Amino acid sequence: MTRNTVVSAVFKGDARYKPKTVTSTAYARVKVATAVSKHYKTAKIGSTSYSWFHKNTDPLLTTTMTYYPGRKQRFDLQVYYNGAWRSSGSEYFALGTNGKSAVALEAPGQSGIRARMRSVYIKGSSGDNVNSTTYGAWKYLYFSK
Repeated sequence: MTRNTVVSAVFKGDARYKPKTVTSTAYARVKVATAVSKHYKTAKIGSTSYSWFHKNTDPLLTTTMTYYPGRKQRFDLQVYYNGAWRSSGSEYFALGTNGKSAVALEAPGQSGIRARMRSVYIKGSSGDNVNSTTYGAWKYLYFSK
C-alpha cells in the first residue's frame, strides 16, 4: 500500500437490522532515507554514531523519499548547545522525479560543533496529502579540526 486508503463495508439491511456503513482508514507512511557524504570518518560520541567533517567542509545530505508530483521534503536541523538539542530551523526542498533531494549544509567554520538533521514528510505541508506524516531518522554530524 503506497497511499492512505479508506475502506468501507456496507450492509444493506434486512428485516431485522437497519442498513449500516462502516469505514476505516489505513494510513500509509512515506519511505524516507537520508545519506550523508563528504565526511572523513564515522565515529561515536558516547553511544551515538556521528559522521565527522572538517570544520570547513560542507556536508551533502541526500534524501530519498517516496515520489509524488509536487512533493517536498522538510529538512530539520538542530545544534547541540549547553547540554541540549536546539532547533536551528526547518526548510522545505522539492523532490526530483526520482524522489531525491540533495542539500548542501554550510559548514560552521569552527570545530567542536555537533548537529543533527532529519528529513520529514508532513501531510498537507509537503505538497500533498496522500500519506501520513512520516519522520526520517536523525543523522548526526560532528565538525572537527
